[in-house]
Amino acid sequence: MIKAVQLAILLAVSTCGGRTENAAIGHVVTVSNGKCLEERINFPSKLLTEQMVLNLVDTEGKELEVNGSDNNKRTEWNSRDYAWDTGRKGSFQGMELPLMNSISLYSMEIIKAEDPIENFKTTYKILTDEEREKLMIQLREGLKAKLDAGEITEEQYDMSQGFTGVFAKLNYQNIDEKVGDIAIWDATRTKISPVSMGALVVQYGKVRFRINVDVGGENDEASKALAIKVAQSIIASCD
Repeated sequence: MIKAVQLAILLAVSTCGGRTENAAIGHVVTVSNGKCLEERINFPSKLLTEQMVLNLVDTEGKELEVNGSDNNKRTEWNSRDYAWDTGRKGSFQGMELPLMNSISLYSMEIIKAEDPIENFKTTYKILTDEEREKLMIQLREGLKAKLDAGEITEEQYDMSQGFTGVFAKLNYQNIDEKVGDIAIWDATRTKISPVSMGALVVQYGKVRFRINVDVGGENDEASKALAIKVAQSIIASCD
């Protein structure tokens, strides 16, 4: 869903000739080799092991539940998921349900762009409110221009209008620590995302991956801190 929104944004902006300035994303360096991640991209079970998780978190004796899959047709479908019970409860659609702490490695892909870092900065723009409003206007105008030109159908136009609502909620935040070559914290909220669930998006060499963490709390800080440690651990153990 988010990738579709990002594509719609790029298409609409290019149609109407709009531009936005990239907000600075910290700790940008030259592209690393990252060959190890490329070689193991189909096997997240080898990149994020149970022992690595236990080295980073205290499950208070609770057994880890392990899920995920390796070697799928598309590398983005591969994942490794760990969860453990903490007794937390959460409200969903008026019901109180048990919540598990969780760590997931997923959405791993090799970026084919000549400059993966520039591609990352374009894909995950960190916008000011003014820039966001400007881009929303450009997006709507670009979609309307495509409809008027017969390049998209009414149905596609209506669907794209829904994407603009999702785009308005996109919330990418800088990471203060060195994580891979470049990284952001995706704090985008949807109806099915609890407040304490966010995702760390990391580019290392040509490989881009996500670490999704939920360890509770009133905000993302604990989840984000752990996600950073998980990503750093994966890169360090692989190289």
